[in-house]
Amino acid sequence: MSKAAPTEFKFRSSDNIGAASAEEDTEFLQTCFVHTDEYAAIQDMASIRHIVLGRTGSGKSALFERLKQEYPQQVIAIEPHELALTYVSNSSVIRYFSDLGVNLDPFYKLLWRHVLTVEILRRHFDSRLDDADEAPARLWSTLTQRFSSHTRKDRDATQAIDYLQKWGAKFWLEVEYRVKEITSKMESDLASQLSAGLKTQLLSGQYTGSETSFVSDAEKVEVINRGQHVVSAAQVQDLSKVHQLLQAVLTDRQKAYYILIDRLDENWVEQTLRYRLIMALLDSVRALSRDVSNLKVMVAIRRDLIDRVFRLVQDAGAGFQEEKYQSLYLPLNWSPSTLISILDKRIDALVARRYQKKQVVTHRDLLPQAIDKVPTTEFITRRAKRPRDVITFFNKCIEAAEGKARVSADVLRRAEGEYSRQRLRALGDEWHTNYPGLLFFADILKKRSSSFSLSQVDYNAVADLCLNSAIKYPSEDGLLRTHARTVVEGLEDVGDFKKTLFMVFYRVGLVGLKLETFQTASWVDESGQSVSASEIDGDTGVVVHTTYWRALGIVDAKRRR
Repeated sequence: MSKAAPTEFKFRSSDNIGAASAEEDTEFLQTCFVHTDEYAAIQDMASIRHIVLGRTGSGKSALFERLKQEYPQQVIAIEPHELALTYVSNSSVIRYFSDLGVNLDPFYKLLWRHVLTVEILRRHFDSRLDDADEAPARLWSTLTQRFSSHTRKDRDATQAIDYLQKWGAKFWLEVEYRVKEITSKMESDLASQLSAGLKTQLLSGQYTGSETSFVSDAEKVEVINRGQHVVSAAQVQDLSKVHQLLQAVLTDRQKAYYILIDRLDENWVEQTLRYRLIMALLDSVRALSRDVSNLKVMVAIRRDLIDRVFRLVQDAGAGFQEEKYQSLYLPLNWSPSTLISILDKRIDALVARRYQKKQVVTHRDLLPQAIDKVPTTEFITRRAKRPRDVITFFNKCIEAAEGKARVSADVLRRAEGEYSRQRLRALGDEWHTNYPGLLFFADILKKRSSSFSLSQVDYNAVADLCLNSAIKYPSEDGLLRTHARTVVEGLEDVGDFKKTLFMVFYRVGLVGLKLETFQTASWVDESGQSVSASEIDGDTGVVVHTTYWRALGIVDAKRRR
């Protein structure tokens, strides 16, 4: 034991250096936070980085939680599942017009901008309007008096106030009530374009989805045109004036606001509508960040999710250009030195919980210097690429070292095995929605060398994998399961399925790929580079991520040589 650590220190079974979830990690996050360039960009009101991109566990939520701790009065956190957006998906009228082909994106943008605007004004004026019963009337009076001159700027502000009053009669209620109110108004406006009988049927919630098939082509064109006019005219002009109102109100740099939106990858509404709402949110973020100073809207999202959202828009053929959004990206990539800094701060806090100490305690005091001639820090950061991984890995070390003062090399290896198995299970859970049965197909990697070419993956082994999948999952959906069944049915070549399989392994971070022999392996977390099945061939090199070696029984190619 180094002189830096108390000699009486021993690991207990109840010890840990934090929780995997940022929401449950408040104690360590507050005392052990490591300031990074990414956090500085989030804090900076002038920064145009509004979309925080990262995989699960990359620290998106932790950065947001830290911002809440530092600026409790200035941060407004919006949880998608609290917006009652299922009310939108359950609306028979809105679903009817959507199924006919009416583009509802203007309505979704209106919904987000209304929610964001009202939340900002509520926070800005709430402390000044202490009587909740009289607050709405006093708010309108305060705003009207403030913009009472006859200048064009004040006239626009007054029109914006009228807009908010019209849409937000229940202004001071929780956001879910306001979402229902604005949706009900759109529902009513759309229903007014229908025949009396159909209107009654839809408003009673009896829409089954088959009603659109009974509409003649001429009637369908007429209804679509009417519905599109209602949606497109949904106060879009007034919304620009609402932005001007916010710009006029938020003049004090000392009272700037952050709006944080996280957990978009959860199932807060059905999938297709969720993608549409996320796209509308990103458009709203672009508009607000352009039009309103002293306000920063930050959205945390997984890279794979934003890719799916963009593909949906591209498939709709709306002339979408992804590069317009790329300047807003704040990708989260963690250097090994920063990850070790996070580990060291948390180790020191763990020891400080129980003992008086004169010096800082770090990994050097509790871990071996090297594992198999590899420096321990390198051994860890090869397997733990994200903050959550580092925390999970060391917590496994603590479990394995209970009652001991240090983590020996043998204990660390034992912890690594458990960590590897847990991470593989977590990978399957993380990607279950996109690729159900991922871990079933990952069996093709078991007991292989850590690097190999795709041509070395046996044709018959892949065919057997498809057959076993079709037998075990005869009807379940999912890209891999569906393709496996088409192989068994003779509708797809085994070689094509193999390319699709390793494309998926790359997307989820299970493997890296060398598309050219002269290139180093590309990893999706580091490059963000997407790879299609058409780019993969027999010469493509495959490198299994070190994190999963123990769980898959992978043999280190260098040691084998």
